[in-house]
Amino acid sequence: MSEKVKLQEFPKPMPEITPEMIKATLKTLEAKGLVYYTEKGAYIPTESGWKLLMEIKPVKEEIIAYGHPNITATHKTTFELTKEEKLGKEGDCIIGVKANKACKDLSKEFKDALKEGKKVEIKIEVDGIEDKIIAFGSPALKLTDEKSIVVRKSDFIDRRTLAILSDKAAFDIKREIVERMKDPNTKMKITLEIK
Repeated sequence: MSEKVKLQEFPKPMPEITPEMIKATLKTLEAKGLVYYTEKGAYIPTESGWKLLMEIKPVKEEIIAYGHPNITATHKTTFELTKEEKLGKEGDCIIGVKANKACKDLSKEFKDALKEGKKVEIKIEVDGIEDKIIAFGSPALKLTDEKSIVVRKSDFIDRRTLAILSDKAAFDIKREIVERMKDPNTKMKITLEIK
């Protein structure tokens, strides 16, 4: 008599790995300081060293804006770039006028990446002085305003909001930059890079 061979039971198929799962994992690891970024991707520690978790193709935008005598940059929760040429003394969040782009003018690729909730690095350059700001996108972003771009420390979102949960507002930007931006001839270069 032949013995019945018991079939080995295999676990059910693993769920398909989705981009949402990777993003959730990345956010969890990021919160614990366990992600290392290079220009090629996001790496996580393993027993045998750093392993590539996700390739990153940087998505960039460049914005040019100019100074104005009424720039004070004293707002403590936001900063703003505007296409407007005039600036009243009440515009304490504005760091540049006559900007060549507003939210609506950003590329579809950049908007899509922002709406994935990715981190955005904002580099401000004026006369060789640089400042860097880190903020985040959100699926709730509208990015439809035709005149302004606003970055917020809070999570408030309207049509002018580019990014939220910023680590700096107008008040926190280097004062050497703010002083130079009081001159209408001063040009500011803002580089937005999604990591």
